[in-house]
Amino acid sequence: MWYQNLSLWIDVSKIIAPVALGILVWLSTRKYNKTQINLANDKLQKELFTEFNERYDRLNESLEELVKYDTLEELKNCETGNDLYYSLSDYFNLCAEEYYWHKKGRIDELIWTSWKKGMDSWYDNNPIIQEAWNNEIEQYGRTAFYMDSNDRLFEVK
Repeated sequence: MWYQNLSLWIDVSKIIAPVALGILVWLSTRKYNKTQINLANDKLQKELFTEFNERYDRLNESLEELVKYDTLEELKNCETGNDLYYSLSDYFNLCAEEYYWHKKGRIDELIWTSWKKGMDSWYDNNPIIQEAWNNEIEQYGRTAFYMDSNDRLFEVK
């Protein structure tokens, strides 16, 4: 009968119980750590999302004014041309930062896709932005915008 080997079962349980408990503790710790990492990533993404949208909101009026001009030369002759050009540079930097954080996995695909469509819309529909972007890339190179030679922040249609 099983009770005749009771001491054997007690000895076996002394080995199995700590191993089973250790596995349970390891699994629960792993799940907790994964949850904490996900929460931290979500928090960072929300902070980046909020910051980037606030910065875009501050630039939006200047961008709307800037695209009334067809060329950078025309913009230079405008009284507020320098300020508008600086706003456009800020916009390029904002786009590059968004791209950087997306490449690092801190901005998820759904948010990035939405932002990217907006960026492409500004670029595709405004020759002055195309001209300025090409000048920036020519003058400073792609690495100034966190891109390697294969990256395209704005899609050329």
